[in-house]
Amino acid sequence: MPTSEPCHRERVGNLDVIEYRRRSDIRPYGLRMEGEPETKEDAQACHHEAILLASDLSTVWPYVAGALFPEVRELKIVSAPDGWTTNFKMVESTLPTAQRLVVGRISITSSAYSITLPYMPLKRAIAALRAYRSADQNVKVLVDLHFEASNRLGEQSGLFLLAKALELARAILPGSTDTQRVAALSADVRKNLRQSFHSLYDIANNRLEIRHTVDKKNKKSLLPRLNHQERTDFVRDADLVIRGVVEREIQIPLLTIKQR
Repeated sequence: MPTSEPCHRERVGNLDVIEYRRRSDIRPYGLRMEGEPETKEDAQACHHEAILLASDLSTVWPYVAGALFPEVRELKIVSAPDGWTTNFKMVESTLPTAQRLVVGRISITSSAYSITLPYMPLKRAIAALRAYRSADQNVKVLVDLHFEASNRLGEQSGLFLLAKALELARAILPGSTDTQRVAALSADVRKNLRQSFHSLYDIANNRLEIRHTVDKKNKKSLLPRLNHQERTDFVRDADLVIRGVVEREIQIPLLTIKQR
């Protein structure tokens, strides 16, 4: 993180979202959300709002600063989102049920997260959050699919989710041909694609691991499997196209990360 750039603090709904530097060379970045409930009911509403906000921040964070937290799959009672801790129970226990006599400060704090960035990301992340929340349903579904796919990239389900997102991205882009649709993307996206959009969409529909199983021309034959290069290029280019559509539709700038 740059030492010269100030940390950002911004109000989102009833919560203050604050980024701060940690005294750690390995994990120097932290996030905190704070509210000031006056009753137990306030604390519960604040806690619920913080969980939703943390979820939406995680969804848009990859567009500004890589993944916020890796997905952890387990069945549990949600007291704080994965990667966060909270003092909700402690604050709730000290507040009255109805009378507004005491003001407590509830906070949800992120666990450590490590990535090298040339800027402090929170301001951009909140701008992306607001754009995501105000986007139309098609774009929201596209971002959600992209987020889910990114959490499953080592799995076959990740490829399937990328293909679904790619199909929606193709529908959102203007034009009646793939050439026209690609022309609507930024020059940075177009010059970094390793294959044509048409070829990318063809791979999504004609490899065993992605959307379909059976060869349409020969119903008794399975579709061919992805080879290593096809898999690598499909993941990379599908991700790039989807990011390009998100950038175009809700003005979330592409995060400059070297793609493998």
